[in-house]
Amino acid sequence: MTEAVCQSCGVRAARAYQMISFGEFGEPADEREFPICVHCARAERKRLKARHDPDDGLTRQELIAALDRFFASSGVFDICRRCHEQGTGCCPTTCRVMGAQGCDPNNKYGKTVFCAAFVCGALLNAISECDAEAGRALKWVKTELGASEFHIYEMITRVPALSREPVRPLALPRRYRQPAGLENGGMIKEELSALAPEVLEIRRRWRAVELKEANDEI
Repeated sequence: MTEAVCQSCGVRAARAYQMISFGEFGEPADEREFPICVHCARAERKRLKARHDPDDGLTRQELIAALDRFFASSGVFDICRRCHEQGTGCCPTTCRVMGAQGCDPNNKYGKTVFCAAFVCGALLNAISECDAEAGRALKWVKTELGASEFHIYEMITRVPALSREPVRPLALPRRYRQPAGLENGGMIKEELSALAPEVLEIRRRWRAVELKEANDEI
């Protein structure tokens, strides 16, 4: 198998790196992949870090905090807790941010944008039913913003190195666009809580299918 050539220095020890740039809220991200060696990747990260920090948008921690506020006020965290208690939570038990009842935001490792933005399909559909605008915002955050940190998510969830995505992020975004539609989580809490039994039942059915598929493979 031929080794990839670093596009910066020409050495035959390159791997695939990714840079993701974001436009306005709701727009697809601009993704670029290129092969460079570890030495050139370190140099490029140092150069990018020295650039002027944009003034607009949210920092990584501000975005995670905004998502957490919506999830807390809307009752999403409570539904996720109940999902983990019934043994159908989608967060892997190997994750360093997991507590006894699901994600622990006070864990020293902290959350990534990927795991802060992740909402399973059953719960996302329920949120969309209660507030279509919030549903669209979460779908955009999950699809566009979370992808840039998936490799970090793999590390904190202890995915074996050989099973991780081959493409790695060169640098995390400096700023994120403010997702519109997540300001009124408290207004949908009652309606969303009423849909919780349906969400939990869907998760139980999905888990049964997943276990059957796993047993069939064995």
